[in-house]
Amino acid sequence: MIVRRIAFFDVDETLIDLKSMFSFRGFYFRQLWGQESGAKAERAAARRIEHQVLQGHERSTINTLFYEDFRDHQPELVSEAVETWYAQERARPGFFIQPALDALQAHQRCGDEVAFVSGSATQFLAPLAAELGVSHVLANRLEMHRGRFTGQLIPPQTIGVGKRQAALSLMSELSAEPNNCFAYGDHLSDLPLLMSVGTPTVVARDPALIQHARQHGWPILWPAIATQGGKP
Repeated sequence: MIVRRIAFFDVDETLIDLKSMFSFRGFYFRQLWGQESGAKAERAAARRIEHQVLQGHERSTINTLFYEDFRDHQPELVSEAVETWYAQERARPGFFIQPALDALQAHQRCGDEVAFVSGSATQFLAPLAAELGVSHVLANRLEMHRGRFTGQLIPPQTIGVGKRQAALSLMSELSAEPNNCFAYGDHLSDLPLLMSVGTPTVVARDPALIQHARQHGWPILWPAIATQGGKP
């Protein structure tokens, strides 16, 4: 009997050294409206998010608010901008978090399925998934109506417990036993995902998650400061 194994990877600050959502939004706004107006729009959007954080709202609420900025935008223009943004960021030194990239490629060499599980959007992660040969992208899907984004997400939302639900659904679909699977994350909000598999691994960034990993004997990957761009 073939044992199916899946390795689930959070993306932002686990596999790559930025938050793809926020990085792309800033790039996209500047591309749409020019450097000055785009930067002003980005600052206003960032202040709305910061206000929600200060109010103590959960990450899922903040995540939902983020995508409202894309209401009435055309999917084709967003996808074109994503390709340009990704090429720019990909050329930057230290784009990949090398220990996590090494782990992903090791899973692929072993024949494991690899899946992204992210609060980012499927559109934003498409070039990364294509480059790394990842066919399962469990990420937020932007709702469309009459050829434009509505600013809403199509359930389920892939953040917090939503990541766990998405992972369990894929494991069921591929007949993979959770105890045989792997997960990688960098933030305490990744705990539901990490706890849904037999082998969780923490990418060191969040002190609270690092402490949890130490208490439970989980592996920890320590990113090094890169001096040159990684190659997949």
